Amino acid sequence: MIGRLRRQLRRGRSSGALLLLGLGVISAGPAIGQETSQSELAAALRAEMAAMRAEYEARIRELESRLDELEAGDTAVVEGSSETGADELAALRAAAQQAAGDETGGGSPVPSTAPAVGRERNLSLLNPEISVTGIVVGNRVSDAREEFDAQEFELDIQSALDPFSKMRFTLAIGEEGVELEEGYLGYTGLPGGLELLVGRLRQRFGAVNRQHLHALAQSDYPLAYQAYFGDEGLAQTGLSFTWLLPRPWATANEVTLEITNGENEAAFSGESFDDFSVLGRVKSFWQLSDATYFEWGLSGIAGRTASGGDSEVYGTDVTVSWRPPSRAKYRELLWRLELLQAEREDLGVSSDSVGGYMSLEGLLRRNLYAGVRFDRVESLAGLGGHDSAITPYLTWWQSEYVRLRAEWAFFELGPQKRSEDRFTLQLTWAAGPHKHESY
Repeated sequence: MIGRLRRQLRRGRSSGALLLLGLGVISAGPAIGQETSQSELAAALRAEMAAMRAEYEARIRELESRLDELEAGDTAVVEGSSETGADELAALRAAAQQAAGDETGGGSPVPSTAPAVGRERNLSLLNPEISVTGIVVGNRVSDAREEFDAQEFELDIQSALDPFSKMRFTLAIGEEGVELEEGYLGYTGLPGGLELLVGRLRQRFGAVNRQHLHALAQSDYPLAYQAYFGDEGLAQTGLSFTWLLPRPWATANEVTLEITNGENEAAFSGESFDDFSVLGRVKSFWQLSDATYFEWGLSGIAGRTASGGDSEVYGTDVTVSWRPPSRAKYRELLWRLELLQAEREDLGVSSDSVGGYMSLEGLLRRNLYAGVRFDRVESLAGLGGHDSAITPYLTWWQSEYVRLRAEWAFFELGPQKRSEDRFTLQLTWAAGPHKHESY
């Protein structure tokens, strides 16, 4: 043990000498060729380092002298033979380690001064992601009515529960009350590219039904959606299976099968349903070039009405998107066409209706969009006639959190072709990680 302490002291003497020599070189170097004041400063530094060296060497000699005394003394005084000898050797060991600049070798480990980090700091990773959106509109309808309307507020909570599942819970809060917009558990990464959603969800019918109100390109859903599924579109409770196909004919292909309660009041039985509704959708995506994308989909849903009759809605949608990679922030064009057909038998009366819309939206400059939507839908009530609308709009994104839209809709309604126009200012904001997501 004493021999090891001697080796540590020799190593400490060598390291200390090299350190002091290096400091001397650093301090002397800048003094060459400088003014007299700098030379005097360098001389003072050299003197101070000489004093430090003398003190260092004296400390080493004192420790070596004490080791010599221990070696020449009673051989019984060895490590562990007496409490006094053990304490003395422990003190010498600590002094030798300090002199050698080695805080960990040979002795007890030096306690770390780094703050301890407990596992409790990882608990925040278990917290769900919370988002809040709000929509407030001001409407002026045909010179007859002007009003402000808190159109909708949404509280959205999402979380990955484990490596296999996720959850989503969305409450829609409006002037008419609180409604569960979505609430489901999702299993992702299942074999074969399969995804399963269980709960209440906005169904994958058509191009825009999956989108929440705040994510739409206009202030409301197309007229055909409203006529066949209600003002809020199609949302029901059940199972949704989506399968990403292994590219049999397009860049990407997706097949969806949904089995849900027939609780949509506009299309099926409402809350008094007795039978499930079944939805199927096929969507294909092609990347035509670096800037051009083409998407085509087929949708269909079938269920029963309150009187026990059949109710079916079919649709096809086409979307073309152009966004040059080098100018994506300043140039963008989106064209969409969707056609729907509804067939319904209610109280022994059969009715058919055809409807659809076409929209075009372009990015004029950064954060400023202009667009127009054309709507037309035939009446399902057997009264004849149709509703149509032309809706030009201008949307300005103040930021990714705040959006302001001005929209002017011109309607022609019913067999009498009654005219109506509506000017809307819509302010939409969002906070949280899931903002205006449009799937």
